[in-house]
Amino acid sequence: MQIPYYVLLIIYLVGILTFLIMTFFNMYHLLRFGFFDFTGKLNAFVFIGFSLTIITISILLLMNVPWLNSFDIANIFNGLLTHPSGSTKGLI
Repeated sequence: MQIPYYVLLIIYLVGILTFLIMTFFNMYHLLRFGFFDFTGKLNAFVFIGFSLTIITISILLLMNVPWLNSFDIANIFNGLLTHPSGSTKGLI
């Protein structure tokens, strides 16, 4: 069964969207109900900075992936069950 790489990209984007929605609600509650003193501001800026850094690095790494190629699930499992010498003896 062939699965295109862009299916993994869609799953990744759903995870990023979920993260961004949760971040929005957390920042809203911090601003609305929290103690937004120096420590609160510092925590918010550090969290936003790390989040933007991680998302930027992941986007840069994902730009060069050929998303229209596909992979075969059977080949993945065969690769896991075979020894580097090509023998399957003792692995199943």
